[in-house]
Amino acid sequence: MQNMALVALALVAPAHLFAAIGVTSYEITPNPKAVMVVFANGPESRGFSWQTDESVTESEVRLVEGAASPGDFDTTPLVFTGTCVRVEKPAAHSHKVVVKGLKPGVAYSYRLGGAGRYAYGRTDVRRPSDKVTIVNLNDAQLSNPDKLRTWDNTLAASVREIGGAAAADFIINGGDFIDGWMRTSNKGPRVFIGRSVEWGIAAEPVAAFYPGVPWISSSGNHDFKEYANRMAVEYPAGLFPGCESLDYGNVHVATLPFVSTTWSKESEKIMDWLEADLASNVAKGKSDWRIVCLHWGPNSTGDHAMLVPASTNLAVRLGGICAANKVDLVLQAHDHTFSRTLPYRWGGAGWTTKADDGDAINLSPATRDENGETWDVAPNGTYYLSCGCAGHRVGENVKFAMSTGESSYRNREYRIVTGTLAVDSKWGHKGDPSSVDLPLSMFGIIRVDGRRLSYDFFVVDPDGSHGLFDKLRIAKE
Repeated sequence: MQNMALVALALVAPAHLFAAIGVTSYEITPNPKAVMVVFANGPESRGFSWQTDESVTESEVRLVEGAASPGDFDTTPLVFTGTCVRVEKPAAHSHKVVVKGLKPGVAYSYRLGGAGRYAYGRTDVRRPSDKVTIVNLNDAQLSNPDKLRTWDNTLAASVREIGGAAAADFIINGGDFIDGWMRTSNKGPRVFIGRSVEWGIAAEPVAAFYPGVPWISSSGNHDFKEYANRMAVEYPAGLFPGCESLDYGNVHVATLPFVSTTWSKESEKIMDWLEADLASNVAKGKSDWRIVCLHWGPNSTGDHAMLVPASTNLAVRLGGICAANKVDLVLQAHDHTFSRTLPYRWGGAGWTTKADDGDAINLSPATRDENGETWDVAPNGTYYLSCGCAGHRVGENVKFAMSTGESSYRNREYRIVTGTLAVDSKWGHKGDPSSVDLPLSMFGIIRVDGRRLSYDFFVVDPDGSHGLFDKLRIAKE
């Protein structure tokens, strides 16, 4: 199978080869491109999406159990059709097909496309267990040709770290997959190259480095409404695309769309959905670990995110929901910085603007040392983690990220009053691990093994090498 062999070769090809997918060279053609595989509705589902030019209107996916040759797809009973919508700037067709009811423990070969133009691949529908490996990538959001290589290097490094793409159960994306504006040369002016082009040059390397590995993704402010057209997910009716939940083994993940900087009725609906989703999971008693992923988070020292009044509303609602439903991790993006808090727990109204508020509690968990690792033991709180950015704007927030105890930056007073500063806060947050913005891309690896969870933060050098930057260990025994 020539097409599938090409996919396999991509896993071992030097990362810089993928930088050839460039701003000026990427074309929208009748052939399926920008292929993405996501969870459509639970672990036994897949959502397939791709884009073509406007000449192709057919949206079809065919699956065969196990390995397959091209002729096998002509007689398979597993045929699914979907939707085709026109997307703008530049004009293209975005195709989406939802597939549900797949068999756990079965690897499927697939053919997607239409009008005789096809792409081939494979996706493994695993039987979720108490051991789960998750790759965390945020803010690819490419801005110039140099960032294409940064994105490729980050993907390649994460694959190396876990020992091959097959080791990943799924990918969590924190949003801003695209930017929309890009330099066509490294020093040229930023121009609007179009979301269809940028979606393609961001998605093509993902399909190569992580073929068939499903994503679950929050939406960011740059790609916010694109998710309705691009992600083949059965989102809850009446909410912005991005609200998605997944029960996978002993892990529950809930993602949120970008919550507007102007708090609105839509923002309240999103938080109501999250509260109901997590409460349902708690009632079922199936998950040892609960993770919330959102683009714009309430606990980061990066100046990019929190200088708006809506940040207080987000902190109050999210903090209370996490406390009531025993959320372990909140994965944040948007700020492009690294930060890691102590485990927070809220009572009452959570953070408020009152200096004497006693409801915000900063926990210092008990620890246990084992084999050179320090584990936080039953912390009974929520860690807020930001894992830098995977491709775009590395190092842009250096002047805003602070070490513990520093006090010189322009909006510190506002940030303390609203409770959105995790350093030198009036509510006992001093002593948190400091926030850092590095001129390097980052990725995170979450590993769950029963009632233990580890999160490793990695930085990627310009030459593609990578190293451990920080780590978190939690034990619930």
